[in-house]
Amino acid sequence: MKGAGADTWGTADALQYAYRTVTGDGWIVARVTGVQNTNAWTKAGVMIRETTGAGAAQGFMLLSSSKGQAFQRRTAGGGLTTSTTGPALGAPYWVKIERVGNIINAYSSPDGATWSLVGSDTVAMGPTMLIGLAVSSHSTSAAATCTFDNVSGSW
Repeated sequence: MKGAGADTWGTADALQYAYRTVTGDGWIVARVTGVQNTNAWTKAGVMIRETTGAGAAQGFMLLSSSKGQAFQRRTAGGGLTTSTTGPALGAPYWVKIERVGNIINAYSSPDGATWSLVGSDTVAMGPTMLIGLAVSSHSTSAAATCTFDNVSGSW
């Protein structure tokens, strides 16, 4: 997947997002196999969003090109993004994000079998969400290519 964009942070996101629509609870798992280093904060991972709008409520379990892993989220549309630092490990690594009611849980795993909770937060969304893969190069002038495999979900 190739994507540009200034960042997924603050009150607005700029990224490439491949998703499916899911109603109710849901989850997605993927192994991030590569993150091109166009910037130290180039990001690739799994995301749940309320809408495709730049300021949408969202949760993002990501690997960066050289800053490790993080669970980033915007708990309300138009709000600020917050972050919980995960392991200081890069690709290849497994990531998982799930919504159960209004709770979003983010996990990482070295093998896709043993999962560690990176963070959890309440993110109020309607019953329908967008769930998929996200890439942001952290640059408006250069796209980053990031690779995934073993993608599965609750769709």
